[in-house]
Amino acid sequence: MTDTSTSAGTLSLAFTGQGAGAGPLTWAQSVMWGPMQWFGKEASQFNIGRALVLPEPVAPQRLTAVLRHLVETHQTLRTRYVQRADGPRQEVAATGTYDVVVVDDQGDPARVGEELVATLTEAAFDHEAQWPLRVGCARDRAGRISAVALVGSHLAFDGWAFTTLTDVLLDRLTGAEPASDAPPSGQTAPPAARPAGGVPQPLAQAAFQRSAAGQQTSRLGLRHWEQGLSVAPASMFDLPAAPTGDQPVERHLLDSTAVTAAATALATRTRTSFSTVLLGLTTLILTAYNGHRTAVFKLIAGNRLDRDSRDLIALNTLDALLVHRVDDDVDLLTAIRNLHRPAFDAYRRAQCDPAGVRGVVERVGRRRGVAFDLSAYFNNGHRGSDWATPDPDPGPDRLAVLRRDSRYSRLEPLSKSDMRFYVAASNLGDGRCRLGLLVDTAYLPGSLGETVIRGIETLLCDAVTEEVRVAEIAGRIGLTPARRGADWVSTPTGWVRPQAVADLVGEVAGGAPAAALVDPAGDGGVTVYVAASEGSPQELHRRVLDALPGRTGVAAPAGYVICRSAPPVGAGPDAWRDVPVFARGSGRDA
Repeated sequence: MTDTSTSAGTLSLAFTGQGAGAGPLTWAQSVMWGPMQWFGKEASQFNIGRALVLPEPVAPQRLTAVLRHLVETHQTLRTRYVQRADGPRQEVAATGTYDVVVVDDQGDPARVGEELVATLTEAAFDHEAQWPLRVGCARDRAGRISAVALVGSHLAFDGWAFTTLTDVLLDRLTGAEPASDAPPSGQTAPPAARPAGGVPQPLAQAAFQRSAAGQQTSRLGLRHWEQGLSVAPASMFDLPAAPTGDQPVERHLLDSTAVTAAATALATRTRTSFSTVLLGLTTLILTAYNGHRTAVFKLIAGNRLDRDSRDLIALNTLDALLVHRVDDDVDLLTAIRNLHRPAFDAYRRAQCDPAGVRGVVERVGRRRGVAFDLSAYFNNGHRGSDWATPDPDPGPDRLAVLRRDSRYSRLEPLSKSDMRFYVAASNLGDGRCRLGLLVDTAYLPGSLGETVIRGIETLLCDAVTEEVRVAEIAGRIGLTPARRGADWVSTPTGWVRPQAVADLVGEVAGGAPAAALVDPAGDGGVTVYVAASEGSPQELHRRVLDALPGRTGVAAPAGYVICRSAPPVGAGPDAWRDVPVFARGSGRDA
């Protein structure tokens, strides 16, 4: 095969690989497919990029040989993701062409490489027409390649897979021998099977997930989801919403060696992990703000626990469900220890069919009378558990020095997100942890985003040198808890505003007058009285459930009382108890 320059700024390489075929999406691809469609052009925010500066420039032929070998070896690099009549599918091509953007390095390959990554990242991928990897390179005055820019779609890569790909590419470019230009061997088996001696492939992964063994794994995961959702609050954001502008989603960054040193020390003391420590602080800060005793989070789970999954260059992340009861009468280290096992169980049971998860969320929600809003996320994006730090047990003076080097910044806000709260941690090297925070300012308004991300660092450092009580968290970081009026009540499904519940019942009853009464001696459950000339509690309940999605601070009432008429205007809510009743009941099916 030969490579041809199709224009002054493009290098074109053809590939011929084996193992072509088509099949359903993997579970991980299915999780990402929906957000990709929902975001549309704004899905570019999910693109993953990296610039590789070569220690010594190489000939263009060496770059194309390495790229061709990778494309022919790994199905992901020659896959298109398409919508078919029977649902979305992955289609792997045997032949095709990659176009590599070529620019001059201007004597500064590092800067030009980063600029090229930024350019290649700007647009969302058209997965039906484009490969899920964009490649660019910078060349020096002698025409040699001095830097390579790679940008991947998050539908095809997670952080682990993309890092593996870029590391392999860099190793092959800088190694003593270039990669073979011949097609990879051992890939002649059918796509539903992993080739003997080959590499793991997403088509084979999808086939396993549909097998009896894969379905058994899924059933165990779905059981975990059902058990957790049976006691979880409907939302972490059952709060009065604040007005926002056109870009309501803020993004904050904190690069900190103090976070690495303090979290590492606390992980050692609690015999947990770096991830558990950060997750613990994240859940405690959010519950301190929203007034919850139980936290519900989605955890981004890679679960690359065996060689096949570690070597798989493809998206492999799934949503794990964490439901955890917060005890505010303990110290921070005890709270972290208490979280470790629930977090472990959540990650362990993340492997399950997303369609089954959606079914469980819908079924349990309707059983409990809620529409779940699972939009609080945590992601430990570091590969492995080794957060290298030169300060494994820092004292207060050393932490103060490290904190002076922390760097806080903000990215451009977004117009929308399917997350309302998201904390991510990544390892920048040299002992630096990058904390990322995304917040929907409708629910965390003002300067709360900066308060939260800086507060994580503050609490970590404080807990290394003194006892920190969970009840002190808000005060220590300057966090003002959300204020709900006296017209809000705590129920088994979370916080609700009874009048909003009554308004919803009246709305679905055709605009009928309605009132909500709360039993002060009960568990906070709301009973709604409504003046309706027809219908049944079951019919009203079905209509309420259908109308719940997208509403905050609202859940189906515990009971419905259908009255023949409304009490006189101005009589007060309690007067509904004396109105003749047409029918009453919970509305739930027997």
